[in-house]
Amino acid sequence: MAFLRLTNQQQETLDKLCRFLSSVRGTDKVLMLYAYVSKVIILKLQEHNKDSILAQRLKNLAVPVGDTRVLLRYYGLIPLFQWILFSERNPPSTPFLRLIYRLQNLANLGYYPLEHIYYLASHNVIHLTEETKNRVGIWSCRFWAAYVTLYFLQLHQEHRLLENRQLQLSQRSRSNAEPKEVLRAEQTAISNEYQSLIINTIINTAYFPLTLHWSVEKSWFPELGVGLCGSVAAVAQIYSAWKNA
Repeated sequence: MAFLRLTNQQQETLDKLCRFLSSVRGTDKVLMLYAYVSKVIILKLQEHNKDSILAQRLKNLAVPVGDTRVLLRYYGLIPLFQWILFSERNPPSTPFLRLIYRLQNLANLGYYPLEHIYYLASHNVIHLTEETKNRVGIWSCRFWAAYVTLYFLQLHQEHRLLENRQLQLSQRSRSNAEPKEVLRAEQTAISNEYQSLIINTIINTAYFPLTLHWSVEKSWFPELGVGLCGSVAAVAQIYSAWKNA
């Protein structure tokens, strides 16, 4: 059938989409986009009609979507330990970055288990008092907030190192001592790293108010802000994951 015939580019895009959606990261980011965009839509619908049927239906779907995202993060425990081992065996280029990595790993070792305990308690899989469960949830988000804060320091340090590499490359280019192809390849690599740095800064900036919002018992941050910040982080992460699929 003629409509099933795809061009090479269309086939490559379809293959890439399959790889993207078959990965835990890709699936999570698509679900994340629904979770936060639907939150914005629900709030707007309920502004006009508190009993909006569409808002209720979107909310009904958001609940299992949220559960699925938490369950997918159970897969993150093994890669977390793998990353800890890798970062210790292959430390970053500066002592300051190595310290940041270690503190981030400690923050994640607090965040992941506490989030899982909170989730299991919320679904009556394990028994915790309501007060203890809420404290566990808040502390898991505080560890997340610590990680996000440390990631700002990491991004700043990586930006400085990237600027030094760019300066050194400019100096090497003026000397004409190396083939242009080598210099162009390195310039492309630096440009790609700059782009990744920008995307990761956007993601981290969008996450930061969310981590503070869920780290306190009574937050001033509006639910609409939660939806908007989460949507920005989701779109940026989908872009990043799609590029690497």
